[in-house]
Amino acid sequence: MHRILFVCTGNTCRSPMAEGMLRKLLAEEGLNGIEVRSAGVAAYDGTPTSDHAVTVLKERGCSGPSSSTMLSETWVNWADLILTMTSTHKRHAIQLYPGAVDKVFTLKEYVMGDSATAAQIAELESLISDLQLKRALSQPISEEEKARVAALERDLPNPDIADPFGGPLKGYQSCANEIESSLTKLVAKLKDSAQ
Repeated sequence: MHRILFVCTGNTCRSPMAEGMLRKLLAEEGLNGIEVRSAGVAAYDGTPTSDHAVTVLKERGCSGPSSSTMLSETWVNWADLILTMTSTHKRHAIQLYPGAVDKVFTLKEYVMGDSATAAQIAELESLISDLQLKRALSQPISEEEKARVAALERDLPNPDIADPFGGPLKGYQSCANEIESSLTKLVAKLKDSAQ
């Protein structure tokens, strides 16, 4: 695995912070040869990175991209691994680029060590996709299906990293802490696979 792509909505907050922080962590661990980029499912190319995101990265001794990049087939093909900030980003990326399904995960999902939980997440994703298709086709959704989705959502850890967009600096710092916690696990996983 040599190319990692982080994905969020506008590529101005979460994914640029993840990109910048992972680059620093990889350098600190001597994991050379891994390229890191970021993009957004609803980004406009060239939108400046959020001032608060830039501040948070500077506080941590990192730097990220200066402007946004829209998720495209080029970037999807470039990446060996695509890590999204939310399950909605994951579904959106897979809907746009179904051929990438085997390399798209939420960041939290990918670093999770529990295979039973990973299987439940996969079941939930499948159920949600099925129910979205039924809605699109005006087919009825059973109470049993609704109850299973609700039970899985209640029992599973939240796979999403909250969006600090438009909020105070403190919210960006909290978001960065949450991202860093997952990135630490990601680096450990990358180190294990490199040995």
